[in-house]
Amino acid sequence: MQNGFVLAAGVLTVAIAGAQTPDLATFERQAMERGGDAGRGREVFNAATSLCSTCHSVDGSSSKIGPDLGAIGDKFERRDLIRAVLDPGATVAVGYGTTTLGTKQGQTLSGVVKSATPEATDLMGVDGRVTRIATADIVSRKNDDVTLMPPGLCMTMGVDGFTDLISYLQSLRAASPGELPGSPERIPLAVGQASFEPLFGPFDHPTWLGWIPGQATKAALVLEHAGKMWFVEQRDGKEQRRLFLDISSIVRRGGATGLLGMGFHPDFEKNRRYVLKYQVVENGVISTVIDERKMKPDAIEDSGEAPRQIIKIRSVTQDHNGGSIGFGPDGFLYFGMGDTGPQRDPQGHGQDMSMLLGKLMRIDIDRTEGDLGYAIPQDNPFRGVEGVRPEIWASGFREPYRMSWDPLTKDLWVGDVGQDRIEEVGIVRRGENHGWNVYEGHHPFSERFRRTGEVYVPPVMSYSHRHGVSVTGGEVYRGKKAPQMEGWYIFADHESRRVWALTQQDRKLGQVVEIARAPSRVTAITRDGDGELQVVGFNDGMIQRLKLEAVDTRPVETRVIAETSERTPVSWRFTEAPPSEGWQFGDFDASGWNLAPGGFGTAGTPGGNIRTTWRSGDLWVRREFDVAPEVAAAAGNLILRLHHDEDVEVYLNGNEVYRRTGWTQSYVDEPLAGVSLKAGRNVMAVHCHQNGGGQYLDAGLLKTVTPGS
Repeated sequence: MQNGFVLAAGVLTVAIAGAQTPDLATFERQAMERGGDAGRGREVFNAATSLCSTCHSVDGSSSKIGPDLGAIGDKFERRDLIRAVLDPGATVAVGYGTTTLGTKQGQTLSGVVKSATPEATDLMGVDGRVTRIATADIVSRKNDDVTLMPPGLCMTMGVDGFTDLISYLQSLRAASPGELPGSPERIPLAVGQASFEPLFGPFDHPTWLGWIPGQATKAALVLEHAGKMWFVEQRDGKEQRRLFLDISSIVRRGGATGLLGMGFHPDFEKNRRYVLKYQVVENGVISTVIDERKMKPDAIEDSGEAPRQIIKIRSVTQDHNGGSIGFGPDGFLYFGMGDTGPQRDPQGHGQDMSMLLGKLMRIDIDRTEGDLGYAIPQDNPFRGVEGVRPEIWASGFREPYRMSWDPLTKDLWVGDVGQDRIEEVGIVRRGENHGWNVYEGHHPFSERFRRTGEVYVPPVMSYSHRHGVSVTGGEVYRGKKAPQMEGWYIFADHESRRVWALTQQDRKLGQVVEIARAPSRVTAITRDGDGELQVVGFNDGMIQRLKLEAVDTRPVETRVIAETSERTPVSWRFTEAPPSEGWQFGDFDASGWNLAPGGFGTAGTPGGNIRTTWRSGDLWVRREFDVAPEVAAAAGNLILRLHHDEDVEVYLNGNEVYRRTGWTQSYVDEPLAGVSLKAGRNVMAVHCHQNGGGQYLDAGLLKTVTPGS
């Protein structure tokens, strides 16, 4: 048998001649330790035997069965790309799980849903062909977080070809969508940064923290993705926890589904009622459920009474169910629903006012109407409007993941996760259309569902995937410990872990600064009864206090200490051969090294200014610079201005001051806490290791100064 692939029952199977157990460790080790060639990797990607181009587009069209990879290098580091190809079933991209349909004719069809209407479902198979199955012919449906990408594909391309492929994937990065008002290209660091203090944890992938009203001591409920809830409190400086509720047997966990949110009834201290939002799967169909439950009078465990289902909303796929839920200042229950897929919202759910998908809803759960488990408030904007669901409060959302109300102004903030390029946060008001999928943030996306005369409300702020790829949302700060942060909206990005603070006036962006990097991916920012904020970490399972006391929101103003090569050539001594011991120290003799201007790298590396070509696996560089005594002694913090692709270690006067794996796609400013320079001659030494794809190295030093001085 020759190496190749076959298509059986809609599933690709790799056939390998004389195949033994694949030595995947060899592929992983070489791909991490050696630099591949992106040009050759493109050829591997497009080769028929690799199947890559059969299943993935790279032009932003998402036209094939797998995720579009046109900007995959922005989202994943090299080791993540390696593992995704070697073990495709370990993590399945949201929107690309497998749907299996059984028909009356006895067929079993598997693929990715590309379109779904009440009349039919369009299912794309691994061969790229789309089959339309009439709803009336479907007798069974199963949705799985299982990829159709087969294991063992690396064996068809060999170790060297696999290494080149990873380098090509790493080179695929998005072009800037361009700066618009409210959508900044650059988000500066704040002069003073926030810090984190562990509060509770660890838990198993927590999604939400809810502070229990009326407790004598601060006690909370922590929700876990898989369906468990924990009662937690601090007593004598120690965490106390007990299992509060376990609904893991009914919750569908995975991707954009799970136990996502909760809210306490406005009269909770009297009636002990609370609501949960989660997903279930029944007969292969995923639905979002909101139910009402009761706690025992002591409020430390669930009553055990049967829940009252308020609403169940059927999803089209397993995607974009929206985590938003909470009681507003008016006492009504608000909750968000995403478009539920498929990717790019091809049926225009966000703009279809006859359905609840892609909307923000407002209902009264203290009353019921007809067969509903709730009533429609009299002042809902679309009550009585023909063809429009009366529950809708606002429309045009893709994945409204978190929402919150400003305790002072009562503004409703929503973080809405974007599609290919843009994330957004905004203030939502009665009856508004926030644009998806006509707009993605401030930027046009599609004209297909645009309505003449419709007003599309832009967000307060949107940001490109250069800053993060999955906005979480946040809270307006109204606490007492950090009065300088009064009125700032604090929010985060799940993937990049960046935490930002912004101001707005009349829903127009004022100032935005980065105030922290969270220790773990952020699934929620919550507010306690004192107005102080907490961050829920998904991966490390920790609930952290977000300490804002030291935040100085002035954008960092800097003085150049050692220029980068962005604007002018800067000479470095460099070598591509491993140097002798002590190469990073000031007294090391590097006169035998080459001398050339930075930056160093290969043409086409995003964000680079190539002045000297570097193609080998490793580069060591050194430069000397003088610092005046008054500059060395002046107050301020050093900032390393750096662009590296990939792994880097930086030394100042022989001391290691910075180390990071992975790459940056542009110049970034990294604060160097506690690092100082000396008057006179100083030495910067840098080592960069290239794993594959584009490569680049350049560095400089800045020093903060008091803004306005």
